[in-house]
Amino acid sequence: MIDKNIVLIGFMGSGKSSIAKKLSQILNKEWIDSDSHIEMSQNQSIPSIFATFGESHFRALESNFIESFSNKSGYIIATGGGLPIFNDTKNLGFRFYLKSDFHILASRIQDDKKNTRPLFSDLQAAHKLFKEREKIYEMQSDAIINANQNLDSVIAEILAILRKFETN
Repeated sequence: MIDKNIVLIGFMGSGKSSIAKKLSQILNKEWIDSDSHIEMSQNQSIPSIFATFGESHFRALESNFIESFSNKSGYIIATGGGLPIFNDTKNLGFRFYLKSDFHILASRIQDDKKNTRPLFSDLQAAHKLFKEREKIYEMQSDAIINANQNLDSVIAEILAILRKFETN
């Protein structure tokens, strides 16, 4: 379908990992989560990386991830929410911004029994961060997807754009 990496960006709770998994099955491509990749390469959790080395070190690890995967193709990449905020993702692949309304994101995260996102314990702070990041996600994307929809509808929209992109 498309040789470039397919890159999913967006705020936490937008469905990046879930969509990447399902797209990988449909397109028969490998998927990778940038945060998980960094955790495995460092043998340390992201909160632990932040606590031990600070945010700037973590952002450098994200930059290394981008550099590494910019030279590869055929992956479906679910990025961490901050990766496109602090790094240029243009060379990483074709970027889809999974755009959701804040109340939907908050609802998804609060409904998730495995919720490990402490930011959402303070909804005002989470909303402020969401508003700060929204325009950057838009600028860092090649296509914006309505991620308020169910998973299958989001995937159908992505596949339609990929088909159109392939015929041009």
